[in-house]
Amino acid sequence: MKLHEVSENYDSAARYYDRLTDIVFGRILKLEKYRGHTIDLLGDLDGATVLDVGCGTGRNFPLLVERVGKQGKIIGVDYSEGMLEQAQRRIRTEGWRNIELICDDAARLDRVTELVDAVTAIWCLGIVYDLEAALNRIAELMRSGARCAIMDFEQSRPDKGLLRWLYPVYRIALQHAGIDSAEDLDNAKLEAKWARGKGVLRERLIGLREEHYLNGAGMIIEGRKS
Repeated sequence: MKLHEVSENYDSAARYYDRLTDIVFGRILKLEKYRGHTIDLLGDLDGATVLDVGCGTGRNFPLLVERVGKQGKIIGVDYSEGMLEQAQRRIRTEGWRNIELICDDAARLDRVTELVDAVTAIWCLGIVYDLEAALNRIAELMRSGARCAIMDFEQSRPDKGLLRWLYPVYRIALQHAGIDSAEDLDNAKLEAKWARGKGVLRERLIGLREEHYLNGAGMIIEGRKS
C-alpha cells in the first residue's frame, strides 16, 4: 500500500477499526491472544522505553503500560492521524502519562530521535511500502541488547483451516474497509516481501527466533541487538 493510501484508508477506518478487529481477529479467528504473547517476548520492560511501530488506536498500550511501569515510556508511531486520534482518546480515558504519540512514516521513523530498549510491531509492517528500510531503521533505533518482537502475516491466505474457506469474504471485507489493498493481499508478493525482510533481520539482530500461527499464514519473530 502506498503511503498516501495508508493515511487515507486508515483515517477512514479509524472510528470502527477496534470493533472490526474485535470481531474478525478476536471472535472469528481467535488471534488476539497472540498480541499478549508477542509483547511477552520483549522480556522485562520495567523502566524501559518501548517503540510501538504502527500503534494504530493503541491496542498494545494496556499491555505495555503495566510492563514499563511509571519510570518507563512508550513511543507510539503511526502514519494515520485518524488512528492516532483514537489512540489519544484511549490515553486520556485511561489517564496514562508516559505515552508519546508520533505521526511518522514507518519506513523512515525520522521523528523518533531517541534510542529505545524494545520494539514491537503488530499487524503493521506487512503493509509498509519499503519493509527493508523500515526494519533497518528499527535496528538503528535499538540500543545494544534491545529486544524486538514482530507479529504479522507472511501469507494472505493459509493453506488450510477456517480462513481458507472464508478468504473470499475476508478479502472483500478488508479491501472495502480500507485496511488492506489488493496488492497487500497478493500472496506471492507478501511472501517475497517477508523473505527479504527476514534477510534484514538476520543481518541486524541476533538470537532470531520465529514461530507461526493461523496454519502458517501468521508469524511472530523475535530477536535482539548485539
